[in-house]
Amino acid sequence: MPKISVLMPLYNRRHYVEDSIGSVLIQTLRDWELIVCDDGSTDGSFEFVAERFAAEISAGKLKLLRNEKNLGEFPTDNRLIREARGKYIMLLHSDDLLLNTALEHMHDAAEFFGADVVHAGLFLKSPANGIIDANTPFKVMCWENHRVKNFETVPDDPATRFNEWASGDTFIDAPYNIFRREFLLGNDILFPERCGNLLFCLHWLMKAKVYVKTPEIFYVNRDSPDSQTNDKSALNRRPGNFIRDVVLLTKYFDRIFDGVDYFDEATRYKAKAIFYNRFDEFEINRLKIYERGLSPELHRGVERAIKDNFGDCADYVTFLFHKLHCLPFGQDYRTIGGSNAFH
Repeated sequence: MPKISVLMPLYNRRHYVEDSIGSVLIQTLRDWELIVCDDGSTDGSFEFVAERFAAEISAGKLKLLRNEKNLGEFPTDNRLIREARGKYIMLLHSDDLLLNTALEHMHDAAEFFGADVVHAGLFLKSPANGIIDANTPFKVMCWENHRVKNFETVPDDPATRFNEWASGDTFIDAPYNIFRREFLLGNDILFPERCGNLLFCLHWLMKAKVYVKTPEIFYVNRDSPDSQTNDKSALNRRPGNFIRDVVLLTKYFDRIFDGVDYFDEATRYKAKAIFYNRFDEFEINRLKIYERGLSPELHRGVERAIKDNFGDCADYVTFLFHKLHCLPFGQDYRTIGGSNAFH
């Protein structure tokens, strides 16, 4: 059993994946396996990796998989977690890099503390052109309010951890952590298909007995112009799909909350409200779905989704959904029938 499994989902990253894999090959810790799973790339990524790294594949250091059809990022992550053999796992995006001491540092920290999860809030970020070379002016990034200066063990207290998650003081993206594999599988902690990082993070925060933060920088984030994060067309989904997702993700929330005493009825509502607000901001407001007002097509899509999920008595819920997104806060609801609606 290798000490660490590095897991890399791959989709249309032929021009970056060589660097990403190369950053694993030069690690100071040598007892690792790398599993790459191609999710139906159309740019020859799979074939490139198979040819360029044939020696590593033959030696058993690199395992190359391919989904039969495009599943999406999070189902691919879940397949990789199940395929892994290492005591610990670490996710690496196929356009990002690891510093050469990354695996050694994170593995040694996990072993020293007996940790389920070791988390790094600091990382390096490239310029938006996506170019990484000897002259790249990296920025040190931290999206957390509290920067640790030494190793810190976060108390095994659901209230503390939930409030950290709710306030955005835990950087939710999975690659900035190392996880004990049996901890994830034993608690059935996998990615939901939508909002995977946000809910995956909450799930492991609630279940980890030993959760440690490190001040070490080990991860390099490539800000590539064609990344999924920068591709708004990939996220331009109808509000009807948004409503269906909210219903499914609410059920996932309840699965996380079950068995955690902290989550009484009121706290569950608070947690869901925070999530709904974040999801709404990302999926509706950021993409300016209602920027041109309430069109008949938009209304029909929302109404249909609400009826499908909440029954025929959907008029009031539909009204509230439109009101929330059409009107500036505090505007008289009667203007919903005015010039800004149905045009």
